[in-house]
Amino acid sequence: MYAIISELDPESAVTVKTLWGELRDACGLEAIYSLPTPHLTWFASEGLDVPAVKAILADVAAGRSGLTTYVFGLGIFSGERPVFYLPMVKSQEMIDLHNLLWEKVNPHARQPNIYYSPPYWLPHITLALNDVTRENLACALESVAFEPVEMVVSAENLIVVAQEDDPATMGLHQFRFS
Repeated sequence: MYAIISELDPESAVTVKTLWGELRDACGLEAIYSLPTPHLTWFASEGLDVPAVKAILADVAAGRSGLTTYVFGLGIFSGERPVFYLPMVKSQEMIDLHNLLWEKVNPHARQPNIYYSPPYWLPHITLALNDVTRENLACALESVAFEPVEMVVSAENLIVVAQEDDPATMGLHQFRFS
């Protein structure tokens, strides 16, 4: 799998990692640790022409300053494999950047994930995935639902991530906003 992400600012990343730890300690939710870092995902696909995408991201990042948005509350993507997350408020700046990335990167992708396409994209920070079950979902909610989670989150980069079954095979190419 390939993705284009933005790392969260250090303060927000610490808050998210604290929540990850609470979910691990209280409910045994550990699959989140296969992710590289607390982040926002812009694009995901099964295959990607990495050299072409690196050139696109270098160009896009060079013309941008960092972006800031807000996070509050909790959310769940329901289904066979629920995902527990922090929702992000979509700003027009985020929408414009996402649309640009989708337009430029999609032609260089194999099997893009439709949930990251402009009509469906819901920016979020994942708290738990792949090990959320009927048995531990209530624990996850109880562990963090009564804590006020409100953050101003900023991002300063675009990163191409390639992940195979083994997180050690993850490749990173980072482009900082100018």
